[in-house]
Amino acid sequence: MAVPFRLFFALLSGALLLLSLAPLRGTAQTPASPTPTDDSLRVQWERALPPLTVTASRLPTTPAQAPARVTVIDSVALARTGAASVASALEARAGLFVRRYGDGKLATPALRGTGASQTALLLDGQAISDPQIGHLDLSLLPTVLLRSVEVMHGPASSLHGSDGLGGAIHLRTLRPRSSLRVRGTAHAGAFGERGGGLLVGGPLGDRTSVLAAADVQTTDGDFPYLDESQFPARTVRRRNADRVRRSLYGSVRSTAGDHRFRVSGWGTWAERGLPPPSSTAPAGERQWDTQLRLWGRDRVPVGVGQLTVQGLTQHTRLRYANPAQGLDQTGRTWVHSLEATLRTPLTDRWAGAGGLSGSLARARHPRLDAAAHQEHLAVFAEGTGTYGRLRLYPALRADTYWMPDGATRLALSPRLGLNWQPVSAWSSLRLKAQVGRAFRVPTFNDRYWQPGGTPGLRPERSWGGDLGLWLGRPQGHVELTAFGHRRRDQIVWRPTGQGYWSPTNVGRVRVLGAEAAAVRSGTLPFGPEVEGGLTYTLTDARTRTDPGAASYDAPLRYVPRHQLKVHSTVSWGPATLSAHARYTGRRYVTSDASQALAPYVVAGTRLQVAHTVAGVRTALALRVDNLLDTDYRSVGARPMPPRHAQLRLLVAP
Repeated sequence: MAVPFRLFFALLSGALLLLSLAPLRGTAQTPASPTPTDDSLRVQWERALPPLTVTASRLPTTPAQAPARVTVIDSVALARTGAASVASALEARAGLFVRRYGDGKLATPALRGTGASQTALLLDGQAISDPQIGHLDLSLLPTVLLRSVEVMHGPASSLHGSDGLGGAIHLRTLRPRSSLRVRGTAHAGAFGERGGGLLVGGPLGDRTSVLAAADVQTTDGDFPYLDESQFPARTVRRRNADRVRRSLYGSVRSTAGDHRFRVSGWGTWAERGLPPPSSTAPAGERQWDTQLRLWGRDRVPVGVGQLTVQGLTQHTRLRYANPAQGLDQTGRTWVHSLEATLRTPLTDRWAGAGGLSGSLARARHPRLDAAAHQEHLAVFAEGTGTYGRLRLYPALRADTYWMPDGATRLALSPRLGLNWQPVSAWSSLRLKAQVGRAFRVPTFNDRYWQPGGTPGLRPERSWGGDLGLWLGRPQGHVELTAFGHRRRDQIVWRPTGQGYWSPTNVGRVRVLGAEAAAVRSGTLPFGPEVEGGLTYTLTDARTRTDPGAASYDAPLRYVPRHQLKVHSTVSWGPATLSAHARYTGRRYVTSDASQALAPYVVAGTRLQVAHTVAGVRTALALRVDNLLDTDYRSVGARPMPPRHAQLRLLVAP
């Protein structure tokens, strides 16, 4: 196992050497691209500048010019949703399905017919999915620390490595600024919901800025619901559903010569009860989650372009207790990653980006084999070529994984994308297309869970592509996309006949679908500013594993065929009124599509009134969720809250 470690630390040494030599090689660099305005402390009626994104390309580009569909939920949109977690923000605005296993419990994304472990999750450009289970609980990620959320639709492994079969979700955190800013919030709502936060930031000398934030969210979660498992059905209150989540965040940004540094840290501590399905008696289950992250980045001009070196250290701890079964187990994971990327102009038509990345991951759990660790090294290259009205986006990435048993896994992920302006006089019309290969490395649970884990599992692989049309106007845009992909070697857990389940590479899946999105804003003749949008997704995902099985060609479980989300905002003077609604179609709960959960419509609204006195801006917001009082289930027999309200106060000197 010495070779992978030597490669990893050679990467580290080479990156540090380049950084130390960079000031001596001249200061020539490519022109700096504009970055999104940091509007995270602005109240929601202020507008953000059109964003750039590096989620669909390592070379910054706009969503209109990208080769794939990219949904950007900026600081203004995050504020208008009133979402306290990434799960709620994606649920309100993104063209994907959030699988909620009950209110306040596990929430995971389902993008283009894939699952949570098949969607790459990034934090400021670095992968943060848990290597043991393959994903993170989106309900534990607070939006108060974010300036934007980006969703790339389509194969993402050529850019971001493992897990990018359906796409990638990129979380961008708040950045320190050179001006003083302070913000405080407090809120209270139904079913014991309460909490607050404080953010402070500003300059620390001429070259350094700092930012610190804290957030606390608590709830009793004891809402009433109709328990149909009883006869006759009657309304009961949810039990063992309390929850507390605390988050701390800090970031320092500084310059030294040509170097631009940023170091950030984020800790989240959560404790929650785990209420059972509606037909089961409470067992007193509880869960404690700890997530600690420290990451940094340095950008410096070199003779041929710009060098970026970034690294991340992540530790997660999950404790689960079930008194009824006598269980009290704790699992821990560690991930250390490092990446060096060089961006450079190649010719008058081409710009390129390439580099190396490596990671070390390990896990400990009473049910995991002691060998639950792996080393990983990747080399990647990407280009952007401009030929008149045509832009090409080729990319290639090779990932190598070294397993404890001596096995080596290699995944090659090519992609070719294009963005074409078909009519020279109509610059707002663009055609997008991409085709690429993606993969997912088996999780530690897949390989090392005892009993049942299979160390020799192959990575899941897929080929996918999409074709899109973008039509933009100063007041908004419309985007239409058709997509499809095929997966093979999908990992499926099956009963062994010996009292436990075991995973194997047998799954094959075919997915076809279409997406539509539209956003429009403007000012009415009598003064109010209005903004609205919609997102529609059609997903036909079917299993193609065994032609002789009853499940062959049946829709995948918990993948809604239809989703429609709409939102609107009216701002007039100090008042802002936002409304949103979403329709989620039928979700099948059995592999042969014999049983399904009913479709549902959920709506909500938010009214905010703001006032400024002596330079202090105060805003009071009333939010009502599940306005129609819909009785619905996202996944299984997990009830969701009825109509309820929350009152929030924001003060920003």
